[in-house]
Amino acid sequence: MTASPNIPLEKDDTYLPEVWTWYAIGVVFIALRCATRLRTVGIRNYQGDDYLAMLLLLLWTCNAIIVQITYYTGGNLDVRPDMVEALSDRDIEILTWGSQLEFASWYTYPGTIWTLKFMVLFFYRRLTLGALRRRTLRVLFWSCGISYVILCLTVSLSCRPYSHNWQIRPLPGPHCTFRPQNFYVLVVLNVLTDTALLIIPAPILWRLRVSLTKKLGVTLLLSSGLFIIGTAVVRAIVTIRSPPSVININRWGFRETGVGLVTVMLPILAPMGTRGFWRRGPYRRYPSVYEGTRKSDDERERLGDMLKTVDIEYAFGHGYDPSIPQHSSWRKGKRVIATGGEDVWKRVSVTEKGIRSWDSAWGKYRDEHGEGT
Repeated sequence: MTASPNIPLEKDDTYLPEVWTWYAIGVVFIALRCATRLRTVGIRNYQGDDYLAMLLLLLWTCNAIIVQITYYTGGNLDVRPDMVEALSDRDIEILTWGSQLEFASWYTYPGTIWTLKFMVLFFYRRLTLGALRRRTLRVLFWSCGISYVILCLTVSLSCRPYSHNWQIRPLPGPHCTFRPQNFYVLVVLNVLTDTALLIIPAPILWRLRVSLTKKLGVTLLLSSGLFIIGTAVVRAIVTIRSPPSVININRWGFRETGVGLVTVMLPILAPMGTRGFWRRGPYRRYPSVYEGTRKSDDERERLGDMLKTVDIEYAFGHGYDPSIPQHSSWRKGKRVIATGGEDVWKRVSVTEKGIRSWDSAWGKYRDEHGEGT
């Protein structure tokens, strides 16, 4: 479906190849992410961000299809008031179809961005422990959710009646074709939520007793977040200041979401850089123990003995938790005692307000004794 010669649509031979290149890159990174998580945790242990990756792929595909079609159909944004009378009924039909798709992208494009935000939050949740950190994450979850609702309300209610968003004859005003109000609300909410995702969790995440690999992954995620914010601001400025066109809006939208997608996927792909990931058999998170870096059984036994008593500092109480498995014992204060040897690798839970995973105990041990990641 192509618009008639009566509609002088902007053409750019580099536009569609760039868009589909971004799309291919995004699909590859999503596939690598799914493969990495499948290898490291298995499908039964998928978390919220793993399922959101599937939604992300759907939205990413919808955006690409919309961009492909609207390149040939155009939309009410490409029509000047003096052109309307010269348009045939067929022209109106094609432009209406393109306008409807372009308007739909105002839901799929922000949906892609906010899906990435929630994936980051689920990634944070896997790293953080303690009541204060859980409260911080809860605030961030609610902030992202409310901001997305505000954006959707702006998109849905700023042009009334609703059908004017794709009307061609008579041509509605710029608030229904170019929609500058949507760009302003989008960039403000996008930058505010991204900044919150960077500033609020940063000191908490860096103080966590987790592996150096995880800390580097978090640092990469936080640092690249600045680049994402910069991309969002540049996209808004260029789009608003440039002559309005479907191509200009969609090109920069795809660039912004493409950069964000790659950035959010990178920390999850970190295990692919380890030898243990490519070895046959079950994936072991700590190859220094499971994969033979510590050669002798004596050394392994010594490591288990040293982990029999691990000091874990926590600041939110020491109440008794009956869910602690029988192979672990504890006492009030700032010490958790667990059996050594093979049992030391079993996952234990220590009070709702304290440390909940042996991952933190292992991170503390490695930081203090220089074990490998």
